[in-house]
Amino acid sequence: MPQIRKKTSKRGTTHQRQKLKHKVSQGRKKAKKEARKEQAAGKTHKKSKKDPGIPNNFPYKDQILAEVAESRRQAAEEKQRRKDEKRAALTGLDVKDGEDSQTNIIDVDIDENQNDGQGFDGIMSLRPALPVPPKTKSLEPSKPEPVIPVTEGPRSLREVLQKADVLLHVVDARDPAAGLSEALFKEATGKDIILLVNKIDSIPRESLVSWLTHLRSTYITLPFRVAEAFLPSKPNPPPSSKKIPLKLDDALGSDAIWQELRKLKTKKSSEELIVALTGVTNSGKSAVINSLARADLLPIYNLNSAISAKGPYTTTSASELVLEFPDKKGEKVRLIDTPGLEYVRVEDVEEQEKEMTRAKDILLRSRGRIDRLKDPLFAVTHIVSRADTHDLMLAYSLPAFSKGDPTSFLAGMARASGLIKKRGVLDHAGAARIVLRDWSIEKFGRYTMPPGSSTTSSSTNNEGILAMLKSRKELRKAEDVKLVRLQPGEAEKREVLLDDVWVVDEEVGEDEVDDEDAGDEEASGDEDGDEDEADQGSDSEGGEEEEEVPELLPPPKRKRTVSFAVVPAGGKRQRRSGRS
Repeated sequence: MPQIRKKTSKRGTTHQRQKLKHKVSQGRKKAKKEARKEQAAGKTHKKSKKDPGIPNNFPYKDQILAEVAESRRQAAEEKQRRKDEKRAALTGLDVKDGEDSQTNIIDVDIDENQNDGQGFDGIMSLRPALPVPPKTKSLEPSKPEPVIPVTEGPRSLREVLQKADVLLHVVDARDPAAGLSEALFKEATGKDIILLVNKIDSIPRESLVSWLTHLRSTYITLPFRVAEAFLPSKPNPPPSSKKIPLKLDDALGSDAIWQELRKLKTKKSSEELIVALTGVTNSGKSAVINSLARADLLPIYNLNSAISAKGPYTTTSASELVLEFPDKKGEKVRLIDTPGLEYVRVEDVEEQEKEMTRAKDILLRSRGRIDRLKDPLFAVTHIVSRADTHDLMLAYSLPAFSKGDPTSFLAGMARASGLIKKRGVLDHAGAARIVLRDWSIEKFGRYTMPPGSSTTSSSTNNEGILAMLKSRKELRKAEDVKLVRLQPGEAEKREVLLDDVWVVDEEVGEDEVDDEDAGDEEASGDEDGDEDEADQGSDSEGGEEEEEVPELLPPPKRKRTVSFAVVPAGGKRQRRSGRS
């Protein structure tokens, strides 16, 4: 009898089961690895949750669906209407509501009744393009606008003061007292001095009225705002397809300047009146001349082009140009544009006073990316010491902190901005850079009130200009400005450098500027710029201790290493042998 084979079991062996588990685990590891690679490369796509829709048992489902369909239909009609208007604007035709637009090149007419719902695969009719009327040339020859030549001016400030008949000193309306120079006015004794309070659109109306009343007790004071084309541009503006031309003739206060210069011209027997514009860096002297000339003649400071800027000044040498009075009577005025004022260093001062003067110079000029200072804490300390505590709390939505305490303020800023390092350490430097960034792009709106000023507004002769400015309440409601009141600064008592020769710098292209140089020159507040700012008067380190701005790069990723060392009881490490 043959032997019957025992029935084999379908149960796999332990080796096969472990082999399958290993393959599954390897597949999962591979999938996770690929997912990490895609996430690092930014190729991950989150699965959007599917809209469940409206349940069938919802009582108002039909009404909601009808409203959605109606809104989609209206959106489609609006889109088509905009398309037709744009097409008509390009072709010069008027489009009426409810009518299809026509093109200049091809006009296709399709009769829906003849089509009977079938597809149309041909051209039914072609119409010739509408004749474009030729442009008629005027009989009178077009007169080109006269070009105003700009020539090189005197080589030093002393030569400018000797040549000028009138000193037009430009100050920043946000802190006019800090822009005054007692040494400069003493040197200009015997000349007519006019104070021009520039940037009046950045302060409340009440502050301007108080400052005009305070300054007019000593000098002839006029408010001013440059033309729209020369206003400071916003950082990193969005690209726009259509460039809207900016106005060149809408400056506020230009008529008052011409009237005052006309009065001074009648006192002079010379053919032209020579006016020298002075002031600290970034006070707007070149923009004032461009606004008076109603032409883009002199370069002005622009935050977006600060990368290729060289030095802490936009104007590096004096320039002259001749303008005619608006009444067209043939009388002329010669304007001299000068670089920012430089002050003599004060020797033998304490370190704290030296740092305070340096911070005041950097914040007053506010040129470039001052948020890229290597040590931004001293500048923010100066801001907190002068700012109103309640205004800072409202501006940055911070909890209450002690008055004049920069540590508490920066701690609140770091918590509100999420700047917390490992182990809960607050990033005070990062919070300080946020404040300085807002200061440089004029998002940190500030204003001052003259000492001893009252809240009641006094009468001025500029009611038309004041009516166009915003009040304190209106500026506080603005979303893009944080309005903070500061204590007024003091007039500068340091001596002015009068005999230093201004050197004409050649324009440097962007290709010739290295990345490191661009980073340093982006900010007059960078340590390179800081030294230049501080050299104007503060007893700073000068050229002895020049600090370089480090590149803000992420820390290098370190590979994790696994140690196979065995620590015996004796405390010495021994390498475990690979053989058992």
